[in-house]
Amino acid sequence: MRTALVLGGSGMLAGCAGRLVARGWQVVLPCRNRPLAADEGPGRAARASLSRGHRPTWVKADWAKPRELAGEVEYELAGRQVNLLVAWVHDSYRVDVLSAVEHLLAENAPVVEVHTSAPVPDPVLGHPTQQVLLGHFAHDAARHTSEAVLDAVVRALEGKAPSLHLVGF
Repeated sequence: MRTALVLGGSGMLAGCAGRLVARGWQVVLPCRNRPLAADEGPGRAARASLSRGHRPTWVKADWAKPRELAGEVEYELAGRQVNLLVAWVHDSYRVDVLSAVEHLLAENAPVVEVHTSAPVPDPVLGHPTQQVLLGHFAHDAARHTSEAVLDAVVRALEGKAPSLHLVGF
């Protein structure tokens, strides 16, 4: 089973996480609070055979503690590598968090980074990276955001050249 790590997936990336699960991905969602659609985090091993592939798996995380976050994700992965990283991490934590999870990525695993302000920084990781810069949406921001990120995910998985996608401008 392919595994996606979705950083920031409990909010505006929830739609993306849900679509990846629907497409057969195991999705790991590190975040502070358990998302409504996610499997329980700590103590989840007993339910693993029932929940994998059906719901994202929540891992309790704190962006200010990137090594601990990476350790929790690594525990959940149980030796598997991440085949796709989707990240929407606040600028003040971005470099530390992405650097902390890098060792969990499969070789050449694509990365999709989501940003909300310009200028868009250079990618942190040495992996092929699609970047999305979100502008303003007059209505239904969650749907537009989800579609934009999923488009970038498709481009990433197809091996398209790294690029920046401007959405909502």
